[in-house]
Amino acid sequence: MRNLFFSFSFAAAFASGCAPEPTSTTSAPTFHKDVAPLLQKSCLGCHAQGGSAPVSLSSYENARALAPLIAAETEARRMPPWGALPTDECEPPRPFQGDLHLSLDEIALLRAWSDAGAPEGDPADAPAPYTPVAQGLSRTDIELAPRAPFAAAEGADSFRCFVLDPQLAEPAWVQGYDVLPGDREVVHHALIFIDANRESEALGGESGSYECFGDARLSETSLLGAWAPGTQAFELPPGIGIAVPANALLVMQVHYHPKPGKRPSPEATRVALRLADAKPGRALLNLPFGNAGGPFPDGNGLLPGPGDRGSIEFRIPAGAEGHVERMRFAVDLPIPEVSIFGAGVHMHRAGVDMKVEQLHADAEGDEGDRTCLVQTPAYDYNWQRIYGYDAPIDDLPRLRSGDETELRCTYNNTTDNPAMAAQLVEERLPAPQDIRLGEETLDEMCVAFVPVVHPNL
Repeated sequence: MRNLFFSFSFAAAFASGCAPEPTSTTSAPTFHKDVAPLLQKSCLGCHAQGGSAPVSLSSYENARALAPLIAAETEARRMPPWGALPTDECEPPRPFQGDLHLSLDEIALLRAWSDAGAPEGDPADAPAPYTPVAQGLSRTDIELAPRAPFAAAEGADSFRCFVLDPQLAEPAWVQGYDVLPGDREVVHHALIFIDANRESEALGGESGSYECFGDARLSETSLLGAWAPGTQAFELPPGIGIAVPANALLVMQVHYHPKPGKRPSPEATRVALRLADAKPGRALLNLPFGNAGGPFPDGNGLLPGPGDRGSIEFRIPAGAEGHVERMRFAVDLPIPEVSIFGAGVHMHRAGVDMKVEQLHADAEGDEGDRTCLVQTPAYDYNWQRIYGYDAPIDDLPRLRSGDETELRCTYNNTTDNPAMAAQLVEERLPAPQDIRLGEETLDEMCVAFVPVVHPNL
């Protein structure tokens, strides 16, 4: 996973030889005492020797050479890649697991260090050596791949469903999954569905795959997981699993978005699974909300918004900055309540901020009328994830039948949005176009994923 802008900036910084000259200021932050702990906390997960980023920041020499860039990228919130920043309008019910974000004071410290000439300080002040965090699943029990590689059509979005057979003679419980794209330049996103009735077997035929724009074309299915750029391997704590029935198939829907003028090579995106050794006491279910194309009869769905022309519509006008679309959904559960494991959001390139709220039908304790589950004011399409709550299972927030979820998606459909500007260049378009709700890259989405936990009966 790599932020290309950041990679190119690193290369430019090294080429220009623009490392700051250290000063003798004794009051300035130093690398060993002040900066190295911040880099260990929020940067070395990628920027360590052998990491996924293009350069290591574990040594003073490398960090000093890039001090101005480190200050600029953190001030712009492009790095570290963590979209769920604190805001005045959203206080999530629990802290997030693995929170990478830097506070304003920490960002100011990095700027002060750079402006002072990036002094090294005393090596005796250095923190303990960084221990890299293992990438991928802690254990892989099953790895599934398409029957044959697939080459997307040149210059056009395509949606392909691949039938994967985990060959489960008994019911299984997935405790972790990782999607491994064969070609990250072409794979836009992937969804993994559970096909308990094996309907996909006939759809896939001898090739084991079929076209599936919109959904997996199954009459009954559930979502096992999702992948988009920036998504990390997903693992559950002990005691929780995702149920997969015996003899079920998995269907991996891959959205391919080849760059214009480049003929895609055949690729095979794979799925790795970690299974529970025994039936866990709790089950996780992924609840998706979003992509309402219009209002529902109950008054929910797509809500009135700016620029509606005679009727409620999802339309982001060309040149619109700060355009907001809102959607609301009723929660209908087969049991009175479930625990909220976390929340994730998904938009495309025009998306800049998304907020997901829970509206309480019957608030309890200090809940109030609304709870903000997550907000991503630093949303970046290239870095998407589920933000899991850092709390024991019994202390997770509750979602009850009768509650509602409300999504607020904010878009910038101008060339001031770097993601949109890059998209226009890629698509060879001279200016922004009106954007509609849809599956393709030049369309937009407004989707929340809310994984919930319930007793495993």
